[in-house]
Amino acid sequence: MPNVDELTGWVVEPADDDFHDEGDGADHPWWMETFWTSFSVPERRLGGWLYNQVLLNQGEHGLCNGGAWVWDDSAAPALYERNQSGLPLPGGPRSLRDIALPNGNRIKMLEPLTRYHMTYSDPGRFEADLEFAAIMEPNPHPAGCAPFWRGRHWDQAMHVTGEIVLHGEAIPIDCYSVRDRSWSPRKPRISRQANDSSRGKEPQRKPTEPGGEHSDITRPLRKPFNIGYIFGTASPRDAFLVYTMVIEGEEDRGDFTNTGYLIRDGKWAHLVEGKRECLVDPDNGWIWRIEYEGKDTLGRRLHAIGEQVSNHGTATGLFHWRWDGAEGWGENQGGIAPSYARVPRG
Repeated sequence: MPNVDELTGWVVEPADDDFHDEGDGADHPWWMETFWTSFSVPERRLGGWLYNQVLLNQGEHGLCNGGAWVWDDSAAPALYERNQSGLPLPGGPRSLRDIALPNGNRIKMLEPLTRYHMTYSDPGRFEADLEFAAIMEPNPHPAGCAPFWRGRHWDQAMHVTGEIVLHGEAIPIDCYSVRDRSWSPRKPRISRQANDSSRGKEPQRKPTEPGGEHSDITRPLRKPFNIGYIFGTASPRDAFLVYTMVIEGEEDRGDFTNTGYLIRDGKWAHLVEGKRECLVDPDNGWIWRIEYEGKDTLGRRLHAIGEQVSNHGTATGLFHWRWDGAEGWGENQGGIAPSYARVPRG
């Protein structure tokens, strides 16, 4: 049965594995579809992403952004990082269920909304051959909820298996992590530099003037904000994911919950209340500790504490999480705010 409640406003369907070529504004010049997957090797403090943005109505046949990222706790900024933008798609039929993208990623759906085979190829530097198997039904981001005000988005915890080859070393992968999907008209927030380290996103910025219907770039003007994104997965029965927001000038509201999910004893519900507290290392600006308190639609409380084990950008990294008798691995992405306490890591 799909994960849905009175907050959701829509249901993820098998057709959403593919491009949305008609309806819902898909003819908009800035129509974008994304496909992101993550993986980790906790014993090596290694994290990684395969990320794709496809702008179906740009250029002659569409354009592609994205690529791959791998990092650990070494002094280097990244073990591998290649984020390309504006790559032309070839002509002819196209399906997100089976597509080789010019950024090196290949996506193949094996079972709708459930199993995917992804490969990445940059021979001699980084290659990936991974299968992502769902351990939950997709979590639909409630319609009209920040940060996807007028778009569609879902998150889904996965069991990731396979192998990566990093600079000639074969590394087996067997972990729990998360993938997500989104689609809407929105201008790409990808850096002009090919080595941008923030999953294809610029730092949070003040929203621009409206420019058209059905679009994240046409949302009502709001104060500048920072979005936080945290998740941890212990098993198919215990997992969480939260979107939080800090709004400039409203620090008294704290880093409050937008939405998310809690799976406890195998039962899913949307998170609807809560706050996040972060500690930032004053020397390097990294978020190194996060404490989250929240509540879901079933009235269940979530208390999660995470500590960074490796860093990929000042607000992003691999985290070890403990929550309500469970523990597992996940991430923090984004969320740096001036109000956070600057405390050296012990």
